[in-house]
Amino acid sequence: MRLSRAPILMKMENGQSSKEKYLHDFTYHGKELSFTEAKNIMFQYLDSSGSVDLEKDANGIAKIRLSNPRFKNAINVKMMSDLEEITEKLSQWTDCKGAIVYGADGNFCSGGDLNMAKKINNSYYGYAMNIYIGHILDKFKRLPIITVAYIEGAGALGGGAEITTACDYRLMCNAVDTTAIGFVHSKMGIVPAWGSTARLVSIMGVRKTLDLLLESRLFSAAEAMDSGLVDGAVATMADAETWLSHKIRADVNVIRAIKRMVQCYDDSPETVRMMESRIFAPLWGGPANQAAIEKHLKHKR
Repeated sequence: MRLSRAPILMKMENGQSSKEKYLHDFTYHGKELSFTEAKNIMFQYLDSSGSVDLEKDANGIAKIRLSNPRFKNAINVKMMSDLEEITEKLSQWTDCKGAIVYGADGNFCSGGDLNMAKKINNSYYGYAMNIYIGHILDKFKRLPIITVAYIEGAGALGGGAEITTACDYRLMCNAVDTTAIGFVHSKMGIVPAWGSTARLVSIMGVRKTLDLLLESRLFSAAEAMDSGLVDGAVATMADAETWLSHKIRADVNVIRAIKRMVQCYDDSPETVRMMESRIFAPLWGGPANQAAIEKHLKHKR
């Protein structure tokens, strides 16, 4: 006699499965936004501080500098707008083989600008921010060149760590012991956004990503290398350039073909990012997030 299996996981509640109810309770259900709509919303908070600057060299390497030194290069709308323009320029630079993303004044990026966060601290704006920044980082990730994040100084924290996942490789400066990388989002009452969770799973695997996000701690260069989060440790920017140069010795068209071929195996990154945005948005501006912002927890170790 065949026994029927009890549909525990798929039990219907008010016409919804348990899984559907969970996703409904923990995801954003507000107005859908296109990239253009999200951009227009975020541009209401565009100011003149900070920049992202592009430098090209004759060897086909671009240097992309995150510059907002007053706040350890914290990311704001102006800087993401600059990165969008730079991404378009790099897509048209046919001789480009690779790029290094780094921070001004010897620091990489301390995360999102808290002043901006206080102005847009609710789920609607959180969703808009995700659509806007996530789209730009997706485009940057898809560039047919080899990209490296060079993490030095205070390191890459929160949103700064997220930006590194849009690069093909991550290098950490080992000149001082204080340089760190940390997905400190849970301390801020939120989860990562901008497509970085899916990228982390691709980089580290599910279990290590789960541990990384739950523990919300800072990793030294040695720890980050052991975990697979970063790919190497170097002492200087010049060393980072040399490291990248060894990766891009092939013909430019071969490099671009390799990058495109590997990207064919991405698991619907835009679809994954959209679900990530829906999960993130209700936490943005929630009680835990507001309390963390008021306490200025972001820069505390």
